[in-house]
Amino acid sequence: MQSKKVFVLGVGAQKAGTSWLHHQLDSRADTDFGFLKEYHIFDALFHPEYECFKPKKFAPWKWRTWKRSRFIKKPERYFNYFEERLKRKDIRLTGDITPSYACLTPASYQLIRGEFEKRNILTRAIFFMRDPIERFLSQQRMQLRKMGKLRPEYESDYLREASIKLHKRNCLRSNYPETIDSLRYGLKANEIFFGLYENMFLDTEHNRLCNFLKIKTEKPNTSERINASPATTRVPDDVMARLGMHFAPLVEAVDTRCPDLKVKEHWKTTQKWSRDLPQ
Repeated sequence: MQSKKVFVLGVGAQKAGTSWLHHQLDSRADTDFGFLKEYHIFDALFHPEYECFKPKKFAPWKWRTWKRSRFIKKPERYFNYFEERLKRKDIRLTGDITPSYACLTPASYQLIRGEFEKRNILTRAIFFMRDPIERFLSQQRMQLRKMGKLRPEYESDYLREASIKLHKRNCLRSNYPETIDSLRYGLKANEIFFGLYENMFLDTEHNRLCNFLKIKTEKPNTSERINASPATTRVPDDVMARLGMHFAPLVEAVDTRCPDLKVKEHWKTTQKWSRDLPQ
């Protein structure tokens, strides 16, 4: 008897390899992720901070936005859409990899699983985390790249200003401990995959993920990076020290919740700058 088919709920983290992961999974012959990587349905519906993802006025030829608006207006269409993706005999996996789903509540995760369960489809959540300092720097460089200012004369000052503002912000998409807790309250242990960006490109980790998703293992393309924003200059020590102080409690919280991930061994940048703080 063939096992049930799977819906992947990718919840992040932001700048932790989700675009690469989507590309690897969606390029397989036995998967169909539809017309988007990030559908932004449940963040738009259930989280005030992400109401910006609700389509307002849009041109008629923007059919993706039109389809998303229909999903948001009537979420049943969303679940039916992915059910249709899986009706082909050769398709085993579909999904929605939207990093801001890291902000969803346990009740939202339960709702998603329940709707797919009605359709005889398994829900499997994936949450990859990255060294918080490296993730923060990557995110800020991405913003600079989008503004056309990822150059040495801008990068240092921009990173310094962003690091100063960091303690004033509650960045929901990078609150790893809260996401871990919400997933565990909302889903069963065997429905959640916790991993690290630092291990993502290893064959062993990719094989572990494929087994979790109930698909055949295939060798990933580890030479490819998507949406990369490389550094253009050395980050000043005062910026790194400030980031180390800010993120040290987060590393402790993740290590307590997921000791098997051994984040203190893998998150070398945050560990270094946490240890090097002046006493």
